[in-house]
Amino acid sequence: MKKSNIAIITDSSCDIPRDYIEQHHIFILPLNINMPDGQYLDGVDITPDEVYAVMPKVIPSTSQPSPGYIMQVFEQIKEEGYQEAIAICMSSGLSGTYGVIQMCAKETEGLTVHVVDSHRLSMALGLLVIKAIEMNEKGHSATEIVVSLNEDWKKANGFFCIPSLSYLIKGGRIGLVMGTLGTLLRIIPVISINNEEGCYFTYAKTRSYSLSIKKIQETIKAIVKDKMFDIAVLQGGALEQAKKVYSSLENIEGLRNIYMCHISPALGVHAGPGLLGVAYRIID
Repeated sequence: MKKSNIAIITDSSCDIPRDYIEQHHIFILPLNINMPDGQYLDGVDITPDEVYAVMPKVIPSTSQPSPGYIMQVFEQIKEEGYQEAIAICMSSGLSGTYGVIQMCAKETEGLTVHVVDSHRLSMALGLLVIKAIEMNEKGHSATEIVVSLNEDWKKANGFFCIPSLSYLIKGGRIGLVMGTLGTLLRIIPVISINNEEGCYFTYAKTRSYSLSIKKIQETIKAIVKDKMFDIAVLQGGALEQAKKVYSSLENIEGLRNIYMCHISPALGVHAGPGLLGVAYRIID
């Protein structure tokens, strides 16, 4: 059933829990997961666990949603009676998704699509989508929602740690010199997304996986202190560690909502199994 007059669209890198997506009728544009035996739609015909299961023997790649699929979703939205939509995309500094959705939006007739660059990834993006859902269901206009997202995206971000740098090195997602040096010195970085380009950067360096997790917890607690906020704990092949992090954060003062989420292959293929992270959004 339609929740409002505005359709909310995002891509599969958002990592929003499936039950929330279904309850609030969010339209998801799946990224493509490129495997040796063919191309799969992220979260549609391949699951994160299936992707992680073939690694490191096979290292898949990802690509943005195809224009044809995007146009199909736009047609579905029109068929459901919407005349306006907001598409909130993963950082344009990490993917061409924002650009291809913009292109399709300009070619669509009978549906006004506002395209927003979140400058973020995973549930840092997802929490911004949830903000849009909440404003939408309270009756705010599309213009008000877009203006709010464009003003407030810096209030959301995420921090991630991984047990091995090898996937980031092979995928070219982190500096090769830094990656090689980090491997030799057994340095585990805490990775985040910068505000300038919306790209990965090394937020901190630690000497072990456990210390990197501890650094993330300390960082999140410092950022949200004396504020109201939402948090998401994210994992890709690191469920037990994620449960411990969840328990350490679920009673922080000021917490409104906390989510446990599975990191999509859109990020996981570049980091490998064992990826763990925490995303937050400061609430006005």
